[in-house]
Amino acid sequence: MENEINEPIIEKKSSISFVWLLPIIILAVLGWTVYESYNKKGTNITVTFNSAEGLKEGITPLKYRGLELGKVTKIDIKDLDKVEVNILVKKEAAKYVAKKGSNFWIKKPTITLTKITGLNTLISGYEIEFMPDKDIEKNLNENDGKTDFKGLNSQPEYQYVKGGYYITLLAKNGDKVNNEMPLFYNSFQIGEIVSKELKNSNVYLKAYIYKKYENLVNESSNFVLNDALHVTFGAGGFSLKVSSLYSALIGGITISTPLLDAKKITEEKHYHLYTTSDNLEEKIAIDISFLNAEGIGVDTPILYKGINIGKITNISLKKNSVKADAYVFKKYKYLLTNNSDFFINEPEISLDGIKNIGTVFTGKYVTLNYKKGDFQTSFKDKNLSQKDNVNDLEITLKANSLGSITKKSKIYFKNIEIGKITDISLAKDFKSVIIKTLIYDRYKKLINKNSIFYDMSSKLIDIKNLNMSINYSGIDSLLKGSIALIADKSSKKSKKSFKLYKSYQEAYKIKKLRNEGFLLNAAFENSFTLKKDMPVFYENQEIGFVNDIKFEEYYSKANLFIYNKFKKYIDKKSRFYKKSPLKIDASLNGILFEIGDISSLLNGSIYLDKTSIKKLQGYQIYESYDKMKSNSDVISIVFDNDVEGLIEQSSKLIYKGIDVGKVIDISLSKNQKIVVKVQIYKDFKSFAKQGNQYYLKKSKISLQEVKNLSSAIFAVNLGVVKNSSKKMQRSFKGYDSISKVRDSSIGKIYKVVSSHATSAGVDSPIYYKNVQIGKINSVDLSSDASKVVLDCLIYDKYTHIIRKNSNFYDISGFKLKFSLFSGTEVKTNTITSILKGGLMVITPKKYEKRADTKKEFILKKS
Repeated sequence: MENEINEPIIEKKSSISFVWLLPIIILAVLGWTVYESYNKKGTNITVTFNSAEGLKEGITPLKYRGLELGKVTKIDIKDLDKVEVNILVKKEAAKYVAKKGSNFWIKKPTITLTKITGLNTLISGYEIEFMPDKDIEKNLNENDGKTDFKGLNSQPEYQYVKGGYYITLLAKNGDKVNNEMPLFYNSFQIGEIVSKELKNSNVYLKAYIYKKYENLVNESSNFVLNDALHVTFGAGGFSLKVSSLYSALIGGITISTPLLDAKKITEEKHYHLYTTSDNLEEKIAIDISFLNAEGIGVDTPILYKGINIGKITNISLKKNSVKADAYVFKKYKYLLTNNSDFFINEPEISLDGIKNIGTVFTGKYVTLNYKKGDFQTSFKDKNLSQKDNVNDLEITLKANSLGSITKKSKIYFKNIEIGKITDISLAKDFKSVIIKTLIYDRYKKLINKNSIFYDMSSKLIDIKNLNMSINYSGIDSLLKGSIALIADKSSKKSKKSFKLYKSYQEAYKIKKLRNEGFLLNAAFENSFTLKKDMPVFYENQEIGFVNDIKFEEYYSKANLFIYNKFKKYIDKKSRFYKKSPLKIDASLNGILFEIGDISSLLNGSIYLDKTSIKKLQGYQIYESYDKMKSNSDVISIVFDNDVEGLIEQSSKLIYKGIDVGKVIDISLSKNQKIVVKVQIYKDFKSFAKQGNQYYLKKSKISLQEVKNLSSAIFAVNLGVVKNSSKKMQRSFKGYDSISKVRDSSIGKIYKVVSSHATSAGVDSPIYYKNVQIGKINSVDLSSDASKVVLDCLIYDKYTHIIRKNSNFYDISGFKLKFSLFSGTEVKTNTITSILKGGLMVITPKKYEKRADTKKEFILKKS
């Protein structure tokens, strides 16, 4: 195949290349950008802030009411205290922003209890806010070209409402007020604080009043800072005040407007913001000088009868005192007199309780004793007034040791403060202590040469040789140390130096020895102990004391000192006994503990007894009251049969339910009878009379009665039927029971003889027309054992029924009569007669003479 040769195709190229099209487009875009940038070029301004916290170059915007007007382009440090922030402001906004009077501030997120602002800045960052001058519309066409500005710390107040009602307040405590704090009128919010500024050391607050409440605020208005939570402890106790939950959480200012038609407040004029409502009241300035102002200070309240009448405003130290500047509300002006005493109130702790307990929690407060007088404004407290009194009496006390006494200790008489200690020093020989004291003028009449002083603050309890001594005069004297006075008006001679005794016991002994009296000797057995200085009492009145004791082998002698004014109670019938400190008595009524006075309980005491009816050869002191009685007021009761249940020192002698004596001894006589000795407590004569009858009060339980139940549990007691005889007797016959008592006030005994056995026994009833008129006292055999002899006791009120022709019938048990033709018949009288038996008395209508107790009646079958 021949080779083919193709001819070339020739194409004609364009004279313009598309390669140049891209650069041209780029140049066009750049040109347009330059044109737009030049055409919309903004204005650079510089704002100086104290801090650039939260601002970022190229990001932080400049805004006005949410509209972005520019952006931060650069942040530089001007000096260590300030930063310069460069902001490019849009061209169309520059005529509003770059003007004199423009304000700039950094908008930060704010969260309060009243509102939340700037919350969006938490995400986007801080913003710079702009606010034009208030007169921007008037000066809009003026071109001042201002580009340098000073930033504000917070937004200006006229940001809120243009032409609103603004007022200015002057606050002393600006730290308690913050922006957006609400203003209240009758608990309704009517405005808020919009700005806070410090000028010339004063805090000025700008407050905005909402439009619809403008009429509630005027020149008569008062502004008081709320106490959100007010807690007080005072004389009246605990007080908690909360104005409202809203106010408690955020605080606030309360407005009160007494005159609603007064003029409006101008913004240029300022009004005081008071911290409390007390500042609104009229006050009277006073000053008080205190000897010691410990525990009080500025704002310490002044109370009178629990009411707050003023306050301490300043404390200053003077040469010999402390001066307190204070005020009292004018309405209490009448309390400020030259006779009124101011003093510091503090808690008082004693065994009686705690006084002024409010001061334990809140501290002390100032109060006063008001007395009518002339008006004055300068005062001295009580202690200072007493110190400055030139009529006070200076005396010196000498003591072996100080104990708890200090320069702050007081001097008391009957627990009333009458003086104080002014100085303490050692004597020249260093063996004793010299205490200089001051007795207040109004009490110096108590002091004479017989005055006795003792240390109230010495040991509370002193035990020496098993002898306990108590020195108690109140907890206050033990805690603070104090001195007491025992006054004696028997002398008018003065004296300025005294011995200080270490205890009340020592001082009282000296006082006793100064009494006028006489001595008598009284013997006592060595089986018990008496002590020197032991008091002697009569009817609970101290009449003397044991002056001395002379010990001998078997019997000793006590030398008693009896005060003269009690001499009339001492005679030949006087006896003495040692007081038993504790007495225990047990019965069905319970257990009785009887404790003597404290002196008797700790040291023992001697009592004078005046109940004896016989004269004694000499004076004697018995070991106890019972021992004394057993040696004089004792009777003997002789029993033929046993006295089971009687117990020495436990069995009582009972008369009409009253304990009048007790069994002190039970013994067997030579003729095998039982002798019971009974000690009589009181009225011995009436129980030692001839004809008195004594019997055992044994327990008795039957269908008819329950008697003397306590004797079934405790000891058996004795009873007595008294006689009106005037003759004395000390030995008596004893009976097993009251039913065995003869010729008594209960009734008379009649003998009833039966030839047959009867089921009636002791205590079986005796009836007359189904009324019980007596009972069977005893059942016995006659001397020849051929008959049964019943001693029947007929009560006094029924003895007139028993006549010579009266008949006694046996009605014991019941009778059963059975017959096939007439039927069955059962006869009985009473249930008691069935169970216990009994008698019946029938006296014919034709009465014969009354029967005497010597007549014997024949018992008949019913």
